[in-house]
Amino acid sequence: MIFSTPEYGILFIALALASYLLWRLWRWRKQALRAFADEHMIPQLFRGGRGKCLKFRSVCLLLALFFMIIALMAPQWGEEEQKLKREGLDIVFALDLSNSMNAEDIAPSRIDKAKKFINSFLSQLGGDRVGLVIFAGEAYAVSPLTTDYTSLHSSVSALETDLIWNQGTNLSAAIDKSLQILGKNPETSKAIILISDGEDHEEGISQAIKKAKAQHTQIFTMGIGGESPVPIPMYDSYGAMEYKLDDEGNTVLSRFEGEELRKIAEKSNGAYIKIGAVNQSVKELKDALSNLDKKSLAEVSSRNKKQQFQYFVALALLFLFIYTLTPIELKKD
Repeated sequence: MIFSTPEYGILFIALALASYLLWRLWRWRKQALRAFADEHMIPQLFRGGRGKCLKFRSVCLLLALFFMIIALMAPQWGEEEQKLKREGLDIVFALDLSNSMNAEDIAPSRIDKAKKFINSFLSQLGGDRVGLVIFAGEAYAVSPLTTDYTSLHSSVSALETDLIWNQGTNLSAAIDKSLQILGKNPETSKAIILISDGEDHEEGISQAIKKAKAQHTQIFTMGIGGESPVPIPMYDSYGAMEYKLDDEGNTVLSRFEGEELRKIAEKSNGAYIKIGAVNQSVKELKDALSNLDKKSLAEVSSRNKKQQFQYFVALALLFLFIYTLTPIELKKD
């Protein structure tokens, strides 16, 4: 037997103290009666069984309190199976980790703003399954579909652009990897949230969009970046920063390409959103996703300990009932 609220056990201290005080009271009463008369004369002087009735009533009251405290501690034993139907969306975030996401035209940087956006969105979810993909020149799955938002939050917070050696912005690879996580079940509503600065230097995006539509998946693109070209900060192992240079020693400038992201969203029946203020952008994405039907994702079975407090409540009520029916003293004919 286990207790789900064992903190109520402290009430046993008060019950023990009350029992001790009652015991001391009865001892004092007995000593007082002995001082008043010889012990063999007491039954003749005090008829009616008052003392025995009071003792019996006191014991019933203490037992009622004892069982009520146990009930408050919520005892559990045995197991019961519970089945719950869960409704929601299947969502995969695909986050761009190319070097251009280090650009600081969006404070504190594109990548940091994107991570803050994802974590803010996760904090407002309930029931939807979420997966995570990262990509640059290649795409990698970080998390399968899950409702463990705390774990996802930690994973997102740890992401940095140096995690992927093969650089670039392969949007088609990101979509393909996201589709692998989402699967082909037509009974679920699926969405890919693609977050990037839009600098796609790879081919195959049209084919990836066709795959998404074939798997009944909508792509929602989130653009992040300023209007003007900006240099790309690069950091060495000591944290020293220098701007990225091309083969000729010129500073490489990153250009935000929102139009490419907009086309992807339109072709996949999704929506394009430019990330600005985090709270507002989260609201816009939630509004866009609200057009999708939340379908039954799974019937979740769980085995839990059975609550057994009701038996102790019944015992407590029984002794209270006996207490109220017991007279203070027996009537003599």
